[in-house]
Amino acid sequence: MTMRPDARGMSRRQMLVGSSLLASGIVGGPASALNGASLRIVVPFSAGTIIDAMARRLAESMQAPLGALPIVLNREGASGTLAFDELARREADAASVIFSAASQLTIHPHLMREPQLRVADFFPICQIFEQPFVLVASRAGGMVDVPALIAQGRARPGELKFGHYGLASSTHLQLLGFAQAAGLAVIAVPYRAHGQLIADVASGALDGAITSVASFDTAVIRPLALVTSSPSAVYPGLPTLQSLGYPSPVTVFGGFFARAGLPDEHRHELELACRRGFDAPDFQVTARRMGVEPIHADSAAFASRINEESLRMQALLMRFGLASQ
Repeated sequence: MTMRPDARGMSRRQMLVGSSLLASGIVGGPASALNGASLRIVVPFSAGTIIDAMARRLAESMQAPLGALPIVLNREGASGTLAFDELARREADAASVIFSAASQLTIHPHLMREPQLRVADFFPICQIFEQPFVLVASRAGGMVDVPALIAQGRARPGELKFGHYGLASSTHLQLLGFAQAAGLAVIAVPYRAHGQLIADVASGALDGAITSVASFDTAVIRPLALVTSSPSAVYPGLPTLQSLGYPSPVTVFGGFFARAGLPDEHRHELELACRRGFDAPDFQVTARRMGVEPIHADSAAFASRINEESLRMQALLMRFGLASQ
């Protein structure tokens, strides 16, 4: 993995950054509620999710540059936005960061929904990953590939039921984009819990869904196509929707976020720890095993991508009639 010049030539001060963090309050001193334990990494989803698993592996990889093992906390709710809202209400003290997909900042601000989030309230520390999704079908329904799904959908217009992870979520927009491109009318069913969605696809209560790669048993649920532009080693030979003529309207990517307004020293230390965690071989292996593509971008490139994706999502939400006026 290629290292940036500042990471290759780390000074003794950077190698001992834990002492600096202790003095600055990122790692708690005597006056800190953390009691010297570590930086808090907040995951806005439940334990056991792919985002949560990545965060915990990264925390272990970041222990050396931070001087202590970060604590990973789960703060789920409101499709992942509660954690962002709570961070926006904090002072820019670098005591907490969020590890998440960027969807809360590229999609949510365009919706008439509480809590209202402002991109300007957050500092994107670094991008860490892209997360592919997969279009799946129940093996009870006889849909062995995408053409078979489309044939059934046209034979039974408005009858096929497909699950996703909530109104205007990435998976909902991916489902709407595919259905529109394929000329299908489907029933989009929102789910809060991944386990229930998978159970309903397996039983045949749902005809299919768009869900995370490597998050289900292929013996009972059939993967039909990757909702991404690139093949996946998890499913060798599985086509992408794009290769079948149905480009995905949403790319899911994410990383670390802090409260805007951090002092430059804190920003630099967090970026360094982020890069060190990303480069750790254990994280690279874990991410790829889960079907996640490790991709690093520094704060400037990450922020630029978020802004560009936000404009695309605004136009897409307006096209689907989901954007606030």
